[in-house]
Amino acid sequence: MGNKHSSAAQLHDDARLAASRFDEEELIVLQRTWADLAERSDPQKGINKETFLQYMPLNGLLGDRLFDTFNTSGNGFISMDEFVTGLAQMGRGSMDAKIRFVASKSRHLAHLHGFVH
Repeated sequence: MGNKHSSAAQLHDDARLAASRFDEEELIVLQRTWADLAERSDPQKGINKETFLQYMPLNGLLGDRLFDTFNTSGNGFISMDEFVTGLAQMGRGSMDAKIRFVASKSRHLAHLHGFVH
């Protein structure tokens, strides 16, 4: 876990690209944070909404939407890949990238929930 290869090696392609926005120490902190939050939720699946909202305390619809934006698989749990990708987009992306990230996830969720055909 101490070298860059081991930190990013566990991530899939999109998440590896997102991880390039962080240095090695930041990636280690993100891995430990994700592991801690997943342990509170379900270590095999990832971070559930309740735990996510305790860590990122946003009330109501805003918190729900942020969770849904990170949870791109729609399975109710945020994987390490989703965690790194979401934080890279929201924390290190340009304003335009942040808007596109949230908007694309919102359209995807609208399709999933039958609001858009």
